[in-house]
Amino acid sequence: MPRTPRRDAPGAVHHVMLRGIERRVILVDEHDHADLLRRLSEILPEAGVQCFGFAFVTNHLHFVLRTGPVPLPTVVARVATGYAGSFNRRHGRSGHLFQNRYKNVLVDDDHHLRVLVRYVHLNPLRAGIVRDLDELERHPWCGHGALLGRRPAAFVSVDAALALFGDAPGEARAALRAWMADGLVAGSTAREIAARCPELAPLLERVTREFGVTEAAVRSGRRDPAVCDARAVLAHLACDGLGLCDAEVATHLGVGVTAIPRARARGRAWLEAHRAAVARRRGGDVGGVSPS
Repeated sequence: MPRTPRRDAPGAVHHVMLRGIERRVILVDEHDHADLLRRLSEILPEAGVQCFGFAFVTNHLHFVLRTGPVPLPTVVARVATGYAGSFNRRHGRSGHLFQNRYKNVLVDDDHHLRVLVRYVHLNPLRAGIVRDLDELERHPWCGHGALLGRRPAAFVSVDAALALFGDAPGEARAALRAWMADGLVAGSTAREIAARCPELAPLLERVTREFGVTEAAVRSGRRDPAVCDARAVLAHLACDGLGLCDAEVATHLGVGVTAIPRARARGRAWLEAHRAAVARRRGGDVGGVSPS
């Protein structure tokens, strides 16, 4: 999926998040959930928006959307403003319901999109709203059941989402179930992940030494160029060299799982650009893993 030149260009795919102001509850009861679902079912198709996934999680909302001819800010404003007005009337309140402007992240490619579909749809499970993946398939306030044919499709673009996982619906749904199960490893602690992959600790040590930064800095979210480069190279080598999944690396580095696909691409590009220098200093590798 080629990257679009503008963030709001038609056809761009976004991870969209809305939070309640001061993290307050924005979905009190079943009526609220149904009202929001109804509004989305009307507004998204009218605006030509494809939805690959969604989740309602009490005080925040997640969507994975491909924009159509109507700009994304217009679509989000229609949904949020209409719902907020209805919510305030029902619950006897006034003022803003949502926190500032919505947050959105542009999706880079199909792998990033698959990661996002999983991340968004696992939210109700991680929040304790459902107990397991089987219950998640029946959960009405998440798009996972629609993709698997267990719930009405509503506004979810089932065919477009399944095409990310396979050519035939049955094959795609089997692959999606396996992909979701693999994603549950994101609940593991960094210590558990390190125990399963003993090569990770020495890799982290060697790469941080190579870049002249500390392990704490890499895990801190700091944006210094050297720290960002080290984090990106670690993401690439841990995923593509050691075989860890995005969720495991995200947990170990203390970042969101949706940041890993972009970091992997940046790390791969950094190593390719610095191949000769890396080979001279490290005898052809960084952290014991080939730069290619």
